[in-house]
Amino acid sequence: MAAEETKHYLANGAATAPDAREALEWARETTARMVDLKFCDLLGTWQHMTLPISAFDESAFDDGLGFDGSSIRGWQGISESDMLLMPDASSAILDPFTEAPTLSLICEIADPLTHEGYSRDPRLVAKRAEAYLRSTAIADTAYVGPECEFFVFDEVSYELGPNTARYLVDSGEGHWNSGKPGLGYTVREKEGYFPPAPHDTLSDLRTQMVLTLERLGIPCEFHHHEVASGGQCEIDLRYQTLTRMADQIMTYKYVVKNVARAAGKSVTFMPKPIFGDNGSGMHTHQSLWKEGTPLMADKSGYAGLSQLARAYIGGLLMHAPALLALCAPTTNSYRRLVPGYESTSCTRSETAARASGSRCTPTRRRRSGSSSAARMRPPTRISRSRRC
Repeated sequence: MAAEETKHYLANGAATAPDAREALEWARETTARMVDLKFCDLLGTWQHMTLPISAFDESAFDDGLGFDGSSIRGWQGISESDMLLMPDASSAILDPFTEAPTLSLICEIADPLTHEGYSRDPRLVAKRAEAYLRSTAIADTAYVGPECEFFVFDEVSYELGPNTARYLVDSGEGHWNSGKPGLGYTVREKEGYFPPAPHDTLSDLRTQMVLTLERLGIPCEFHHHEVASGGQCEIDLRYQTLTRMADQIMTYKYVVKNVARAAGKSVTFMPKPIFGDNGSGMHTHQSLWKEGTPLMADKSGYAGLSQLARAYIGGLLMHAPALLALCAPTTNSYRRLVPGYESTSCTRSETAARASGSRCTPTRRRRSGSSSAARMRPPTRISRSRRC
């Protein structure tokens, strides 16, 4: 069977999560020889460590595996550095980029003495948020549907020394290359939205990324070239619950970067890598449900939204200054705040304005799970984050 048709995941967020025994049996069926344990640090970056599958058994799922938490940014001091990785059997996939067949598991972090979850573990924060939502009885499910954007570069270099500072990013599609000998199929600035080949040179690469994601149990929707010159792209994922989508976004970034690297290219989710052209954002569709019923839809309400949906949007706008510390933590984020580049430049909610902090999208059922949803537009793509 072709690699593109092979199922490389165990559960894919199934209602009944597999246990440790099932995960290990599946690993043996797939002839996995190694186990890779991935976890998210405080700043939203994946970390990992690997061990032979012969040294990994069911007890690891209950007892955890120790590591040095003091070496992870923002976590423990050296005097209390011992921490535990707690693998999640339901996250089992086959890593598509390792030479030896490798079982990949997402882990949570726990205290080695109490086995309680670690408060600075972003995955635990997401799970606690979902638990709090259920405890309020307002809703039992929050669906999230992000639109992730990124640049694909052919060359990246940078230097910082006592007498110099420079950086360079380059793409064969970049309009700045139009004066070089070639075929002339560069993309003019702000004219990269939806061009076909030969201007869009990255369609096959995006397709390879999508097929890899689908093989890992992550449903995708559209992929296309984005507005900016210089290789800006977008691949959209089908909506999912908060924690599940956070896991998928981390896997998404891992897949996109490694597929590009295999093709001799470099991907960045940096918000504004190129001056004078559009940057990368992450529009996030959100909807609340209870017992299978969408709570944000009301045909008689403004833009088809219920009172709950309008209050939800109001909360996002009211708390925007605090949320930006998490959603847009780098100064590069705010270099996008220039009128005319489709970036959020005001804190308001409208049905269609692309510069608003929140948009009402009554026709985006595929991306939010509801016929009405809130669409949050922070001033940047979260370049290093799992926060949705």
